[in-house]
Amino acid sequence: MKSYVSAVPLFVLLVFGMACPVGADVGAGSKVVYEVDSRLVLRGGAAEGNAAEFMDSDGLVGDNGKKKTITWCRKAARNGNAQAQYDLGSMYYIGWGVEKDKSEAIIWFRKAAELGHIPAQNALGLIYSSGEGGRQDNVEAAKWFRMAAEQGDVDAQYNLGCMYYNGWGVEQDKHEAAKWCHKAAAQGDAQAQCILGAMYAKNDGVNQDLAEAIKWFRRGAEQGNPIAQHNLAVLYEDGKGVKQDKQEAIKWYRLAARQGVTQSQEALALLGEH
Repeated sequence: MKSYVSAVPLFVLLVFGMACPVGADVGAGSKVVYEVDSRLVLRGGAAEGNAAEFMDSDGLVGDNGKKKTITWCRKAARNGNAQAQYDLGSMYYIGWGVEKDKSEAIIWFRKAAELGHIPAQNALGLIYSSGEGGRQDNVEAAKWFRMAAEQGDVDAQYNLGCMYYNGWGVEQDKHEAAKWCHKAAAQGDAQAQCILGAMYAKNDGVNQDLAEAIKWFRRGAEQGNPIAQHNLAVLYEDGKGVKQDKQEAIKWYRLAARQGVTQSQEALALLGEH
């Protein structure tokens, strides 16, 4: 049995045995399965990239160098430098040269975010969505994701799409989710491209359009996204949205199978390919 593997945000899709709930003509014998995952799985981690840079520099700067860096950073942050505020927040967030203090980190992230600093805005969104700072607040999370997303940040666009898809901190609106996912996909984000393809395949937040599904699955697949590769293979095998082409299906199944997609491995076996 062939199975589409969905990539819609916050969903686990490796599920069999359910009839396609919408657009059942996507593939006779194929399954389009979407199972809600209740975990909040937004992309990125608060200040993780910035924090990693500080951690990598540990062996280079030493304790004395850390003190000088913190002193300079604190002075610049107090003078209103947004990058310094974000850096200082990151230091408190991971305890780099200072005692770890997430409440203090949030104070400095907020100061930077209010000055329009995109990574700080996304960091605040992630902190409030996860409750890492001691208080989960999806309304506040969505606010900061929106500020970064409106400035063109791909991760924030993806995260805001997740919030709209699931109705976290905002009224559930799958059309709005598709809009933000499209913005991220148009910037070349492979995960967003895969998600958008799944939405077009399922008539989920957008009108069903298998040609569009093929387009976005292909873009994600060409960047190495295994779920996009699998879904593209299924559409080629079924001849849905594209001319049926068994060899092209096998090509994409193989690429996905090499990355551990069990459905692709099973599909290859059914096609007599090993």
